[in-house]
Amino acid sequence: MTVETRRTCFAYSPGGHLAELLRATDGIRFTDLYHVTFRSGRDIGLAGQRVHHVCHPRRSVARTLVNAVQSAIVLLRERPELIVSTGADVAVATLLLGRLFGARLVFVETGGTLAPSLTGRLVYPFCDLFVVPWPEKLDAFPDAVLASGPLL
Repeated sequence: MTVETRRTCFAYSPGGHLAELLRATDGIRFTDLYHVTFRSGRDIGLAGQRVHHVCHPRRSVARTLVNAVQSAIVLLRERPELIVSTGADVAVATLLLGRLFGARLVFVETGGTLAPSLTGRLVYPFCDLFVVPWPEKLDAFPDAVLASGPLL
């Protein structure tokens, strides 16, 4: 098992994005990990972990601004060195602001569709590592790394 000692942030939407993130990081033990997501009824399995809930943007300008402010506060408090995300929109501000604060970014594109995700298209230029689950996604993300298998 690989051990990651850097302070790490998992940024994601609950449900399928969390499932993909956990599958993508299976085999890595994080010694200093916290989560950024929005409040939902699907926070099962996160008991006892540091979880920060931010506003779900829902493609609203006002909600996106609230999400950005909340994400900045969390980033200033936690100071992650590494941010790992599978999206969706709730993670964009954490990823982009995290880059400004010096964090390394890893994004795992969703395997739920062959089309590039909006979140992926927004954060791709800023990521240190961008992983795609399907060869078809390499057309949209030419510098991405192809996963060795589906992360579903």
